[in-house]
Amino acid sequence: MKSVCINCGTTKPKAHEICGSCFFVPETHEDLIHSIIMCYSAEEPHLNFLSIEELDMRQEEIQKGNKIKVDPQVFSQAEEAFSAVKSLDAPQLIHKFSRISSPVFMVILALMLVGLILGT
Repeated sequence: MKSVCINCGTTKPKAHEICGSCFFVPETHEDLIHSIIMCYSAEEPHLNFLSIEELDMRQEEIQKGNKIKVDPQVFSQAEEAFSAVKSLDAPQLIHKFSRISSPVFMVILALMLVGLILGT
């Protein structure tokens, strides 16, 4: 599996993880989708939205300081795949908050947990 940071172009372990070079974490919906697109797996080719050559070219562009450019159709396909996987894995409450950025989500989740603990 090859995953590329959409901020600096460095290779990292997984799409949604923090970059070890620039410490960028994809938190927005758009950043998550772009991060998914910027992955390649020889073992699971059905997960690839770009060929390895296309991924390498985009990686070089990002390393030069250019923003990631993706065909709108590719973005839509990755977005659909992400939504399908997300709907299978998480409880419905998480889905409602999934469109909110992570810091806001974490505050809301912490408040809900405090409310549950103090409410019992």
